[in-house]
Amino acid sequence: YDLHRLSMLRLEQSHQDVYIPPMAKPSLKSKDEDIFLLMEKMQEFLAGERQVMLVLGDSGAGKSTFNRHLEHCLWTDYKPRDPIPLFINLPAINQPDQDLVAKQLKFHAFSDDQIMEIKLHRQLILICDGYDESQQLVNLHRTNSLNQPGQWNTKMVISCRTQFLGPEYHSRFMPLGQGGHYDGPAPHLFQEAVIAPFSKAQIENYVEQYVPLEPRTWVTKDYMDRLTTIPNLLDLVRNPFLLSLSLEALPGVTEGKQDLSTINITRAYLYDTFVSHWLDVNKRRLERNNALSMEDRDMLNQLVSAGFASLGLDYATKLAGAIFDRQEGKPMVKYVHLSDKNTWKAEFFGPQPEIRLLRESSPLTRAGNQFRFVHRSILEYFLSRAIYNPVKTDNEDDEEDAEPDEYRSRSLFDVKSPLFRRNLLPESSIIQFLCDRVKSSPDFEKQLRNVIDLSKTDASAAIAATNAITILVRAGVSFNGADLRRIKIPGADLSEGQFDSARFQGANLTGADLSRSWLRQANLSGAQLKDVRFGELPYLEMENNVMSCIYSSDGTMLAAGLRGNGVDVYSTITWTTVLQIRDTLGVYSVVFSPDSQQIAFGGRDTTVRVWDLTRGEELLAMKGHTETITSVDYSPCGKLIASASDDETVRLWSSQTGESLFVLEDHNDGVTSVMFSPDGRQLVSGDWSAVIRFWDAETGELVREFDSLDNLLSLAYSPDGKWIASGHGDGPLKLWDAVSYEPGPVLELEGHDWDVRGVAFSPNCQWIASASEDKTVRLWDASTGTPILVLSGHEATVQCVAFSPNGLQIVSGDNDKKARLWELSSSWSSVELEGYRVNSLLKAAYSPDGLSILTATRHSVHRWDSTTGGSLSNAFRFPEAASVVNVKFSPDGNRIAVIDGECVQEWDLRTCAAGYVFKDEDFALINVVYSPCGRWVAAFDWEKRIWLWDLHDTAIKEHHVLIEIESSVQRTSEIFSPAAFSSAGHQLAISYSDDSVRVFDPQSGNLLSSLELKQRSILTLVYSPIGQQLAIGGNGSIYLWDGQSQEPSIQLDGHSGGIWSIAYSPCGQWIASGSEDRTVRLWRRWQEGESESWKSAGVVRPFFDTVFNISWNPIIPMEFVTHGNGQSVQVWRMSIDGESVVVRMLWGLNIGILYAKGLISKDATDLSPMNQKLLVQRGAVDSSLVQEGEGSDA
Repeated sequence: YDLHRLSMLRLEQSHQDVYIPPMAKPSLKSKDEDIFLLMEKMQEFLAGERQVMLVLGDSGAGKSTFNRHLEHCLWTDYKPRDPIPLFINLPAINQPDQDLVAKQLKFHAFSDDQIMEIKLHRQLILICDGYDESQQLVNLHRTNSLNQPGQWNTKMVISCRTQFLGPEYHSRFMPLGQGGHYDGPAPHLFQEAVIAPFSKAQIENYVEQYVPLEPRTWVTKDYMDRLTTIPNLLDLVRNPFLLSLSLEALPGVTEGKQDLSTINITRAYLYDTFVSHWLDVNKRRLERNNALSMEDRDMLNQLVSAGFASLGLDYATKLAGAIFDRQEGKPMVKYVHLSDKNTWKAEFFGPQPEIRLLRESSPLTRAGNQFRFVHRSILEYFLSRAIYNPVKTDNEDDEEDAEPDEYRSRSLFDVKSPLFRRNLLPESSIIQFLCDRVKSSPDFEKQLRNVIDLSKTDASAAIAATNAITILVRAGVSFNGADLRRIKIPGADLSEGQFDSARFQGANLTGADLSRSWLRQANLSGAQLKDVRFGELPYLEMENNVMSCIYSSDGTMLAAGLRGNGVDVYSTITWTTVLQIRDTLGVYSVVFSPDSQQIAFGGRDTTVRVWDLTRGEELLAMKGHTETITSVDYSPCGKLIASASDDETVRLWSSQTGESLFVLEDHNDGVTSVMFSPDGRQLVSGDWSAVIRFWDAETGELVREFDSLDNLLSLAYSPDGKWIASGHGDGPLKLWDAVSYEPGPVLELEGHDWDVRGVAFSPNCQWIASASEDKTVRLWDASTGTPILVLSGHEATVQCVAFSPNGLQIVSGDNDKKARLWELSSSWSSVELEGYRVNSLLKAAYSPDGLSILTATRHSVHRWDSTTGGSLSNAFRFPEAASVVNVKFSPDGNRIAVIDGECVQEWDLRTCAAGYVFKDEDFALINVVYSPCGRWVAAFDWEKRIWLWDLHDTAIKEHHVLIEIESSVQRTSEIFSPAAFSSAGHQLAISYSDDSVRVFDPQSGNLLSSLELKQRSILTLVYSPIGQQLAIGGNGSIYLWDGQSQEPSIQLDGHSGGIWSIAYSPCGQWIASGSEDRTVRLWRRWQEGESESWKSAGVVRPFFDTVFNISWNPIIPMEFVTHGNGQSVQVWRMSIDGESVVVRMLWGLNIGILYAKGLISKDATDLSPMNQKLLVQRGAVDSSLVQEGEGSDA
């Protein structure tokens, strides 16, 4: 009878109006495409021998929804003697680590005898919901002795947020073997699944179920149209809970809006709208409730008169603050009036009409005497409001007059505020809400800055200041030039922060994270720097190029193979050399034995050598290869060594005797990489001709081969043996299924521009690191192929990359004789690092009003505030089918010309409408140029033609060939792309492959003049905005030409590499030039009578690669934007101090590098020797900030 009663109760409580069967993947490290129906996998689990099923998912992913649905299905199908489903809300159980099952059965009013009967004779299916919210750190299956002799016979389904987990989370859930506490963990009894984000089809299915629940004016198509049109919203609502909030919010958000593409919806905005809607619905419900007592009716009228929504928000905000303050964030509040009436809980759950009406109108759920917010994220949202409360006035008398953006804010100087009392850094969800507030409210940013300033004189404000600066940095606020003297921010997360010329004198930065931060000319004199983290260690300087690098399996050593002279082995404790091996030719590959006692290496001397690390002597020299050895690897058991060579063979050797066991000869080109599978049963090898081959390691037989389609340079097995990553020429990084030998779900990981020389998986299979000729190391999410971040700092080709055994460090070696050491965070995820993701930029330019900067990638155009760097909107996204290779913005900033194969497609950035298409029927186009007057568009193809279109011609835009290059002037059949129109559009200058410049009349096509610059490699052209002066960038020099003379009138020398970008200031008195020497030089015009001269005014050095693009602000004097060969954008402001020019960075985008040129750390305390060495390597100084004179930083 009691089971029947429980069944009826739970069937009623677990019913859900909207349910979409979730998809899941097998583990956190699985590919997103490797998904299955979670219910099918759950049914397999319930029918099998496994004991624990862990269901993971992000906050709002639908874990509780699935658990309730599972319970509903089990009770619906329940038959006598079936396993008993028992749903357990873990946060509601006091001390769930003991007597968990009995406590839940007693809650359902089972007697002790009934409980014992169930324990002895029945099996239970425990559906344990909310492990993370119960704040447990123990293994509940073990502490409750489940499935042990004489104990409960159970199947446990347990859910947890992914954000709650550390790197070694399995130990919290994996059951013990049947031998009891002396037996170890039993992986064969454990299973997990990770709920996947909704697909577009699932979103549409959800909307179809949602629409009929209430009378609505919108149909499914209306919702889907809005979800797909508003920028980034469809990605945001792949989270089911955010989808439900969005559907509530959309009608109000879009009302009266014509251009949906400009709407900016943040997570905080969705929650604002949801809560406002919730309170409004409940207020109307109460007003229509005729059963209210007179006392309740009178109180309701008072609440409405005082502003019901504001009071409701205040109630929930205070409750959230109390839950974090009194219960350390444990979400479930138990209230029994007789025992709790004199506690803090009575303020929120007492019987008084005011409290009761507000409680019943708030987004809370109740189970008996237990209360909680409807979702964990709602609790976190309200705590963020306890810190900053953007409450709109809802006084009915003032509603019509109130502006929609009128906010009132509580003071942040309330020392009882969570900002002052609680370290928010572990609460990433709360910080994200507050970041959204910073972006939408300048007032909040100002208040947070004031809190930081308060810490200068009030030590008790240190926690608040640490929270405040962390929020601002995460929100993208820069502190360039800021006065941060004496601030107290211990433990602050300043990673990716921008502190150009910031003053930190006397600041307390103890334990702060400054990874990838911009500290150019920052002053840290007298600062407290104990335990500060910079995200990397000092690089190791070698005697020659680093071709191979690897950690020992125990993590105590690092070995580097050097191109010219041997192997260096370092201690990772002291970072000093413990062994140097010389008298060998270049070493291209080195590997530790599995027991870390030996190393094997090979290179140009065609011999595989094995050395004993303890005795420091050679054990074996294995000869047989006839050309350079490119790769060596130990088998997991340590008994075999494999080697690959340019002689087109792979050889297998005995590591004990040196005997050659097999010669594998099927390759038809030099073999570049070889590696054992993690189980040692298989070898994989790849060659220059792109063929990947799999071999049986025991017999030497060829198992499988396939063509990877691109020259193969590097290979890596994932530690779980499921995947192979391959690096290729010209940039691709590819993934392959190591079992089926098929391409992986994400075939190519795009990001590198040049050859991928090295690739490695992290030990937990979560990340892939790749090393490239483009001088970067990139980190990827191995599950999705998503780029995580770029590690910049190498000054030459990066040849190799490897993870440390604990996965928290990366080493990469380059052709500049350095091995760089990068520190990683064990808590990183692709979600948390979303802001660091980058796409290579094609162009950056100011808008005509100077208020914004437009950036274009191969996929989209973005608009940024030119003063703050804040994102203004995602102005435009190119069609997915487009293959964008080059872009130019129109002079009015409203259009963009895009080269896509043989076409130039024009797009209107205001309406996102396609404009005219200009097409070359025969050849691919390489460059496009607008005239400053806006009349002309010129495009160039790979052959002999320059095409021109007159945009002022109102007829159909017919192009005409301006000129065909005569073959006598070509070294090849190409022309270079540099070209420029004069300011009035009357001239078009074009550079040719014979190092000449020719000037044409764009209307007639007539040649006006020409200039020969033999052997000077013209890379860029630009006209002065005043007059007809043409600036020409070549190999190290700028030539200024009047357009008529036979020689340039002025030559500006100073750059040490090719000059790829030149820009005149709008006044024509300044030139900024960007070069492959990674500097921008500033030149100033001087007029003495009839004579004109230009002088160097300074050098801006903090660039990481060639500076390809410079643009001056057309309105605000002395400001310019730069972007280089990659993703970074930096905005600079010049000022003149006497004879000197000072240049400071206003803000940067996608910089992602630790930069400390000119940093002062004089008298800083507790700076570790390692960090001191690192800062010196990055250009830090002790006393002077800038050296006077030529060659110094501006």
